[in-house]
Amino acid sequence: MGTVQKVMSGATQNPRRKTLAALELAFMGGKVSANAADASVSYGKILAAQEPSFVREAAAVYQTERRVYTIEDIYTLPDGVRAELIDGQIYYMATPTRTHQKIAGEMYLAVASYIKAHQGKCEVYIPPFAVFLCADDFTYVEPDLSVICDIDKLDERGCNGAPDWIVEVVSPSSQRMDYGIKLFKYRMAGVREYWIINPEKRVVMVYLFGEEKEEAAMYSFEDEVPCSIYPDLKINPASLLWT
Repeated sequence: MGTVQKVMSGATQNPRRKTLAALELAFMGGKVSANAADASVSYGKILAAQEPSFVREAAAVYQTERRVYTIEDIYTLPDGVRAELIDGQIYYMATPTRTHQKIAGEMYLAVASYIKAHQGKCEVYIPPFAVFLCADDFTYVEPDLSVICDIDKLDERGCNGAPDWIVEVVSPSSQRMDYGIKLFKYRMAGVREYWIINPEKRVVMVYLFGEEKEEAAMYSFEDEVPCSIYPDLKINPASLLWT
């Protein structure tokens, strides 16, 4: 618990990758072993190491059903029901809070304004926007912010494949998803950069995924957080919480 408090509060500024991997696994509800804490362990092995209950979300923001579902099942959900699909499992989502919407909206404005000012070719989207992460029928997500630089991935349905940059605004009840299941899924799918903004802890986790090396860093809301895909773009998280 001491390690969790130090990392989540920002007291530990540069935690080791093994520490971050162990925390991610803990958020998924599994038991951390020496092998599971190794960041080189595959997503499939990590899921296999979990206790069967890891897909159950007690707080009811995310709930799962056990049989294998497809994107067609997502499209047949009743109007107003928000859900994502990961590896054939449906995860129902609650309505986002006002703070969540503030941060997501301001992030969109900051990134979209930057791209427009620099005549960039990347495109940025916020929900409702479909991301068919693995270009198959079993995974469908709606990140809080998606930046896509390969325009060939875009059609009228959404994005077919991994965005270059994804941002999720975490809530206490969605930590397992954002720090665990989604992190590993985004990494495997080929997302280049993944931010998790935590307004309650006032920290931002930044993950960079690449073929040669992977990096993870934690920033406080008072920091200027650099963006990897745009080297001259820095965002101050505290500025997103306008009043």
